[in-house]
Amino acid sequence: MPTGFDYIGQDKALQQHWLKRFVAIVLDAVIVYVPTVVFISVIGGRYLSAGLLSGAFLFLYSGLFDFAVGGTVGKLLMRMKAVSMTGALSFPQALMRNATKVFAPLLLIDWVIGMAVETRDPRQKWTDQLSHTSVIVHGQPGGV
Repeated sequence: MPTGFDYIGQDKALQQHWLKRFVAIVLDAVIVYVPTVVFISVIGGRYLSAGLLSGAFLFLYSGLFDFAVGGTVGKLLMRMKAVSMTGALSFPQALMRNATKVFAPLLLIDWVIGMAVETRDPRQKWTDQLSHTSVIVHGQPGGV
């Protein structure tokens, strides 16, 4: 079975999908990190604690928004939605698929592993595969 890397080199729609996912996470990071860093700075905290707290907030924000409305603000702006492959997206699935957002290098590893392993859905990062979820684009045939 082919890997995500096998697909992405030849599929423009898949390339656009991953670019949209990247833009969405950058938007979400700005939405979470900037207010957290400003707040920690105002109360006299250290930058390290702001980074750790921001990671925890990004994880919670992403899990809650994915579960409640199908996507974070970044995903929704990119016309994307987190979905379950087995029915309605559950809260545990939403948390599992976002667990690596606690620490940015883990998210990068999550994306690379997801693309490197054999897959039937090249839109999935590794934690999407584990949680039986995927991210689709609204309004396009096939969801890619």
